[in-house]
Amino acid sequence: MGNGRNVTIKDVAKKAGVSVSTVSRAFNGYSDVNTETRNKIFKVAEKLGYKPSILARGMRAGRSNRIGIAIEDYDENEPTYSFSYKILMGFKDYAAEKGYEVVFLPNLTKYKESKLVQILQNNHLDGVFLMGLKMSDEFYKQALKGDFPCVLFDIPIKKGKIGFVGTDSIKGTRLAMQHFIDKGHKKIAFINGHENAYVSLQRLDGYYLSLMKNDIPIDKTLIYFGDYTEESGREAVKELFKKHDDITAIFSASDLMAIGAIQGLKDMGIKVPEDVEIIGFDDIELSPYITPKLSTIRQNTYKLGTSAATLLINLINGQNINQIILEPELILRESTK
Repeated sequence: MGNGRNVTIKDVAKKAGVSVSTVSRAFNGYSDVNTETRNKIFKVAEKLGYKPSILARGMRAGRSNRIGIAIEDYDENEPTYSFSYKILMGFKDYAAEKGYEVVFLPNLTKYKESKLVQILQNNHLDGVFLMGLKMSDEFYKQALKGDFPCVLFDIPIKKGKIGFVGTDSIKGTRLAMQHFIDKGHKKIAFINGHENAYVSLQRLDGYYLSLMKNDIPIDKTLIYFGDYTEESGREAVKELFKKHDDITAIFSASDLMAIGAIQGLKDMGIKVPEDVEIIGFDDIELSPYITPKLSTIRQNTYKLGTSAATLLINLINGQNINQIILEPELILRESTK
């Protein structure tokens, strides 16, 4: 029995010479179990290899001590996989440190027939961290109406039991834009993501603010809305250069679109960074390995994960903290001079 695979609470009770209910109350922290008995039970449990489940320990407080992390689309073959994976690891590590079991719910779209609250109940979750949602998604709308602890990624909603974590997208955009402007660029194109993503709106605000601060006229024909894919970045430069053949710098709202833009420019015979400089956003794992190596705005992905877990556990425990915004960092590589 020492390997713990078949050890039950009854085995511990029998070996310690106490009732099953006493063992249960000892592990759940009840004060009516004296210190001597409690220590004896713990020593027996350790010797036998018995480990009470997190779920059972949480029942006393009406909680499961299980929290979820749900992603709308999660594909290990996608170039952005490592970005999400590091967030997952940060979330999982912090949750485990605080005694929470993490339930991973990839590809929320397969649950489209279910209500979000049903998903939580079916998985015995105290709360959930939602990633990759668009503002038009049904699960996003359900989260806003729900009465359960929920943390959103990159959607700044703060009300009731809802909080959010993210990187300061406006500041990140302004860091990139100011770098270009300080080097004398005035014809700066912007490849943005789709308008259903809140970060797209924030990065657009950052683009506008940078131009206005530096008295550079806003030209909306220098803006292209893609969909955060490599192909949309490639298509963006084709469309932008049809209208403007004098673009000298491009800011992209994601690294993946920036990588597509670099390939598109190569196809058109335009050199990076000699003819056009490019800065992306995210610092995905691929960014330092393309040619030229991509300059970008870095998000601290692991810390995003630990921050999301911190915030969710705070919300579960009734603490009035519902946002954590991390600082971006400008990383200069070979796609800028």
